[in-house]
Amino acid sequence: MSVRHYPVLGDYLAANRHAAAEYDDVELELVEGALPPQLVGTLLRNGNGRFEHHGVPYEHLFDGDGMVARFHFDGQRVRYRNRHVQTAELVAEEKAGRMLYRSFGTNLPGGLRANFGKTQFKNTANTSLVAHGGQLLALWEGGLPHRLDPDTLDTLGRFDYEGVLRNPFSWLDRRITPELPFSAHPKVHPTTGVLHNFGTVAGRQHRLVLYEVSPAGQARIAHVLPMPAATFAHDFVLTQSGHQIFFLTPVAFDVLRALTGLASPAASIRVGRDQPTQVVVVAPDGQVHHLATDFGFVFHFVNGYQEADGTLVADALLLEDYPDTLSIKAYLTGYLPDDQLQAQFVRFRLDLTRGTVTRQPLSDHEGELPEINPDRLGQPYRYTWTIGRPPHHSTPLLDHLIKLDVQTGEVRYAYQPGALCSEPVVVPRSAMPGHASPLEDEGHVLYLRFDATSNRTELLVADAATLATVARLRLPHHIPLGFHGIWLPAAE
Repeated sequence: MSVRHYPVLGDYLAANRHAAAEYDDVELELVEGALPPQLVGTLLRNGNGRFEHHGVPYEHLFDGDGMVARFHFDGQRVRYRNRHVQTAELVAEEKAGRMLYRSFGTNLPGGLRANFGKTQFKNTANTSLVAHGGQLLALWEGGLPHRLDPDTLDTLGRFDYEGVLRNPFSWLDRRITPELPFSAHPKVHPTTGVLHNFGTVAGRQHRLVLYEVSPAGQARIAHVLPMPAATFAHDFVLTQSGHQIFFLTPVAFDVLRALTGLASPAASIRVGRDQPTQVVVVAPDGQVHHLATDFGFVFHFVNGYQEADGTLVADALLLEDYPDTLSIKAYLTGYLPDDQLQAQFVRFRLDLTRGTVTRQPLSDHEGELPEINPDRLGQPYRYTWTIGRPPHHSTPLLDHLIKLDVQTGEVRYAYQPGALCSEPVVVPRSAMPGHASPLEDEGHVLYLRFDATSNRTELLVADAATLATVARLRLPHHIPLGFHGIWLPAAE
């Protein structure tokens, strides 16, 4: 693996190595443009809050303890607050003054002796957020959500939907996975308001467990499907027609190596590159369809829907291979492979009658962390906004903000050399009090940007159609760019 050091990445990692200070509702400095008066509501973002813990560098991007940032827009100013999610593991470690728990990609210092038999892994609560059924939850796909106070961001504890997320299977299954995983990518059906989610549950029989949560917050297990041991899924597709689509890639933990402490779970992963990706479709009537496609790994789907002839469409950012731990570890020291392809925009078409899966490229750009106008979830749509890079860009960094027209392939992008940007959160015109628009790309996108040249972390408001900067605000400190965020419109 040939790697190269990228100063902007090294500067970003250095600026966020340690836990950020916590601020209480400070007004952000407006340094460019003007805030749209109709932009009223709250942006919430979650992500790894630091890249080092008690002097131990994390060896995987997914390991940092969760930190939630809150940006409240009132049409004239933005007030900022941030809090680290106070998981039981983080509280215990802060009290002890040292690392006590293994993480997804980081073992305790001290080798096998320190890690042998340590089977309780840290729930970092660092991946995304959902506001539904009267609850604000910080999500991490390996375990229970954490409930937060939406105003103060105080952690109110692990949340199991009144026991629904406690493992109901055998005694041995409960020993292996006491808490049912609740993925970081739930979807709320645009018509029913029901939240759909899933968990991949390890045990004697590996299972794909599907959840439903009513608009009032009542949860139930809707389906339990046997799952091949050597598969994994991070995200899924929910269509307005009610189909749920899962891509189960042949990626699996070596349970023996991981549980004995010989390797972290991430380092133990085995990838079956010579095996197909299994596609599981759960229809609205509960019927389960099994299809297959060539190997490839999807962290994130863009969107999906059912066409008039019954064909299902699933648009994804497809990787040719699962990211190996050596590459991720190199990334966390500022290095990147200079010849590694990033995720490609690909459209999958699923014909349930014929049992076939076909694919077509949507763009020659690469990207990740895709977002759409939330009003188009599960329906035909036109635009997606992501971080990414154009073909033949001089570096492998996904350092552009990209808007892709999936119907025409046309791409717009915003780019500043020496800067990195976060996932863009789309705020459509319809999410602004008293406003509506038939145009899918009318509104704003909100994202964070780390500028190595000025050594600043900023919040940007951009026009969703053109990506032109509308307003730029300066944070009082550095925070990591994080993973996923949500917009909560102000109550009318």
